Amino acid sequence: MALPSRQRLAAPLTLMVGCLIAISAGLYNGFPLVTSDSGTYINSALEYTVPADRPIVYGLFIRATGLKFSLWLVIFVQGILLAWLLLRYVAVFAPRVASNFGRLAVVGFTTWLTGLSWYCSQLMPDIFAAIGMLCLGLLLLGRFRSRSEQLGLLALLLLASLVHNSHPLIHTMVVLGFGLVAFRQRLFSRGLVGRGQWLAVTAVVLSSWLVLPAIHAGFGGGFTISRASPAFLMARLCEMGVLDNYLARNCNPETNYKLCAFRDKLPNDAIGFMWDGNSPYNQTGGLEANLTEYRQIISNILTTPRYYPYLVSESVQATLRQLTHVGHGDGLVPFRENTNPYWKVQNFAGYELKEYLSSQQNRGQLSFASLNERTYGAQLLALLVLGSLMMRFWKPNSTGAANSTSLVLYGDDKFVLLLLIVGLYLVANAFVTGALANVLDRLQGRVAWLLPFMAVLAAINEGPTIARSLFRRANVAFRTVPSE
Repeated sequence: MALPSRQRLAAPLTLMVGCLIAISAGLYNGFPLVTSDSGTYINSALEYTVPADRPIVYGLFIRATGLKFSLWLVIFVQGILLAWLLLRYVAVFAPRVASNFGRLAVVGFTTWLTGLSWYCSQLMPDIFAAIGMLCLGLLLLGRFRSRSEQLGLLALLLLASLVHNSHPLIHTMVVLGFGLVAFRQRLFSRGLVGRGQWLAVTAVVLSSWLVLPAIHAGFGGGFTISRASPAFLMARLCEMGVLDNYLARNCNPETNYKLCAFRDKLPNDAIGFMWDGNSPYNQTGGLEANLTEYRQIISNILTTPRYYPYLVSESVQATLRQLTHVGHGDGLVPFRENTNPYWKVQNFAGYELKEYLSSQQNRGQLSFASLNERTYGAQLLALLVLGSLMMRFWKPNSTGAANSTSLVLYGDDKFVLLLLIVGLYLVANAFVTGALANVLDRLQGRVAWLLPFMAVLAAINEGPTIARSLFRRANVAFRTVPSE
């Protein structure tokens, strides 16, 4: 039997190296990273139970990939998926990089610059937010190589939509927002976006609103995305100050709200409302005891125009705040004995418990100071790079008015449309997580690294052109300087 050629081995070897780059943070740590929520996901993998506050799907993913043998396999699969998408993006949107080594260098540089590996290496569904965005970019712009690859991307997009409560809404906002822009700018009729491709993506995203509740119903959790959604939304209303305003107007013998007894003791933030043992939520019996009351209060607030200015104002500022929270290390503290992650790792793969305890995370030896300095610098530099490129390729129409459909990068509009998708995703993620849940570094940092990645791709292809242009201008200026 003939040995495989070097060319046939190149693609899987490149993917494998890309995977190792993507999970390099986990390798450095000595074990997959965990947060306080990781134990809940692992437990759903072990018990096939639907958590009250999150989907079961990521737990099923842990079960299917970890094989109840090793949690390393979970982040390895995450690394394979992410590396494949990143390498495809370099091949499609930075075609100047033709070699496998060059593409790996781009992925490696982006990983070092942004720390994306710290999300890919977690036993958390957060990396699937970025995976979902990368799938959307290829699918909406028709950058797949075959029908089978399109179907694979659609399946991966559906998985990404199902693993976290926020993803169905984020993905829906992105595809509908992109469709609105495509319609108004005649992108369908101009052939820049395929109508059938957009419809297929939209159908998959909208189906997640039915598929996820159906999965939960199948596992005995009821036909719902999350039973705890009213509690999380109530916690956010508490942090906004809207709940206090509402109770001040409506606490009377007729309403008989349990929360009225705690009007002067409401926590200052959503996290305290949900997780502090002395919070009104926990002192009054937790989720099941409060669902009816919370649903009634939320319904009254959302149907009362008096509260709309407060809701809009708080939502806008929370979204803007979330856009700036892009640091790493949020929640990556030690979880040793007598913690939920410890117990669940022990139950899933007990023989890995020594690795887990000796990891740098659980010895308290992780530091993110230098990485966060690079991260914030990379964000600012990416904004400058992409902003300058957008301005450089902004072409006025014949009447002199700015026309967004005339933006051209790489000889066509595809990269500009990709930046539109990324921008929509970053804002949608910031709104859904910040305005409806919590403003946390982890929730925005999981996708914020996509902006520097786009800047790297843009610089690779347009950097030489800009450099030549600047050189010509400098040369002309030098020649025109009068000699003394």
